[in-house]
Amino acid sequence: MPAMTSDDPAMTNSNEAETETDAAFAPLALDALAMLERKIITREFAPGTRLIEADLCEFYKISRTPLREALRLLEANGLVTRRPRFGVHVAPMTVENLDHIYSCRVPLEALAAGAVAGAPARTATVARLAACLERMEQAQAQHDLAAGFQANVEMTGILHRESGNPVLAALLAQLDKPALRYRHWAYMEQQKMLPLAIRSNRQMLAAIRAGDPVRAEAVVRDLVARAWAMTRKAFLARPDRADPPTRLQLHEGAPKRGPGRPRATPI
Repeated sequence: MPAMTSDDPAMTNSNEAETETDAAFAPLALDALAMLERKIITREFAPGTRLIEADLCEFYKISRTPLREALRLLEANGLVTRRPRFGVHVAPMTVENLDHIYSCRVPLEALAAGAVAGAPARTATVARLAACLERMEQAQAQHDLAAGFQANVEMTGILHRESGNPVLAALLAQLDKPALRYRHWAYMEQQKMLPLAIRSNRQMLAAIRAGDPVRAEAVVRDLVARAWAMTRKAFLARPDRADPPTRLQLHEGAPKRGPGRPRATPI
């Protein structure tokens, strides 16, 4: 029997079919990833919540293949945990995890700001950062903490991308998703967080405009360290420090792909 080569029509068709299938699943997996990430970061899916594949497939009207890929990426980003016989759960939020994340964020975020300040061509970057800062100020005036948080997230993303250091950007990207849960919690629970971010980012922007990497690094290092301390203190003081494990209860009649919120109930 002749060996099947890449010229064999059967092999070619099979490869094309697999490629088309992968291409079809890729956007669905990314869609599911984005939806689940958002709900985990904003704690609509609370820490400890069990994520059941069948229920999520039914709720979001997708097959298991893209959902499993989304869950795999969530696990890689530290947002879910997977244990044999226990399934997939939203990762816990702990002071220990907060400390691990922020002890890395303090120097790395500072390096990114310093790198942007030291870049010879930074006019366009400064304009984009200033636009984010303006949105944060508008959010504060309107008492819109969620909008202030989102503008700040976009600002830090610009700093990461424009640092000119791909290794630094990759390290920050690895920290970004797990850090967002704590950052969102701090913005929603601590009224002082948005004003602190606005004041410090004004100083950072002035240093970047002036081309002063040392000042930009110092400002951001102080900002992230103070945000860490503020978040840590409030996190330790919260009355619900021990989040009970929960299990999603998804209801019939929920929107197929919309922003509906599955209800989490204690197991």
